[in-house]
Amino acid sequence: MRPAEDIDKLIKKLRYKAGAETHDRVLGNVMRALDEYEKQKTGAAAPDRWRIIMKSPITKLAAAAVIIVCIALAIPFMEKTVTPAYSVEQTLEAMQDLRTMYMVCKDWNDEEFEIWIELDPDTGIPEYCRAYWPRIKVLNISRPDTSYQYNERGNQVQINSGKLYSIDIAPAKIFEQLLQASREDPDSVVISYEHDRQSDKNLIVVITRGYKGYRQSFKGYIDPETKLPVRMKGFENNELGAIFKDIEQIEYNVDLPEDIFDFEIPQGAKIIDHDRNSMILNDPQYGISTEGMTEQQAAENIATMYWKALINMDETTARNVAPVSPQMADGSLLAELVEVGSLYIQPGCGIGKLIPCVIRYKDGSLKEWKLIILPRNIDGRPSCVIAGYYSSPVEIEQAR
Repeated sequence: MRPAEDIDKLIKKLRYKAGAETHDRVLGNVMRALDEYEKQKTGAAAPDRWRIIMKSPITKLAAAAVIIVCIALAIPFMEKTVTPAYSVEQTLEAMQDLRTMYMVCKDWNDEEFEIWIELDPDTGIPEYCRAYWPRIKVLNISRPDTSYQYNERGNQVQINSGKLYSIDIAPAKIFEQLLQASREDPDSVVISYEHDRQSDKNLIVVITRGYKGYRQSFKGYIDPETKLPVRMKGFENNELGAIFKDIEQIEYNVDLPEDIFDFEIPQGAKIIDHDRNSMILNDPQYGISTEGMTEQQAAENIATMYWKALINMDETTARNVAPVSPQMADGSLLAELVEVGSLYIQPGCGIGKLIPCVIRYKDGSLKEWKLIILPRNIDGRPSCVIAGYYSSPVEIEQAR
């Protein structure tokens, strides 16, 4: 193959968006072509070598190829340098002027919900919240004085004084923890950039994983102009009461209706008073001592006591270990406790940890119940109590 054809082929390769390794290989090929041509010009005087080479059409083409390669190498670098530098402090500063927020989210059960928030201007912590799950028709109203959780389908209202633990999220607090993580363990926080088709912007991407003591891992998308998050995706969360997994849409400083945080108890609704239940759950006459036990051992013991009491129709023991739980109407339906699983944290449940229990019924069916185990320390004495069921049971096997 003639040198001109060889170089022309090399230039055509530059149409591809090559990586650094390919750029180096192409540049090396071009330089070798120049060296081969120089060997053919053995009669040329050394002082005039550059002038002689540049007069040749073939070597002009090769030199052009070198210039093109250099430009191709420079383009990715230039694209990176035009993106403005970012630090977590910029987001914290941008959050100082927030008053209200509206978000479309998913919880850890992948249920979509909307939430409206009014922030305390001094602390940045939500003071009022309204969250609604349209598919399951559940409404939460969190207020500084009294909060409500309303299940429309069951016409049931849960009431407690103060704000709901599950919605007490401070946007700035997340980034304060992120800043701390980036300073103490830089490898736990990765900052990069991604092009967003919807907004046609290069968004700042912040990913955090595995920072000691930091119980959340997520991927946040930051607007490079406002420095505020536009989306967040949760990987894991080991915080009791956490409900936010993915935040798919965020609007800041929106105008909220005056009555958006008001709630009126519907007529005929069943009312559950959590203040009363909390007093009972912290009464030392209920529950069991956990002295010398691990959390898992204590949970297994109290769960086993509870189910055996129901199977044996022992109402006194069942009530002692689970004082506020609704007792099953007919324990005679139960045949045996098949299995007690491992204790774990369920995001969205801020009362305690869950332990799954598989129950065999006399009709042959199998169901999995999840008990909420509340650990306590009353007057220096460790104990635990069953605080209730988490959601409805899941059927594993149907009746024969």
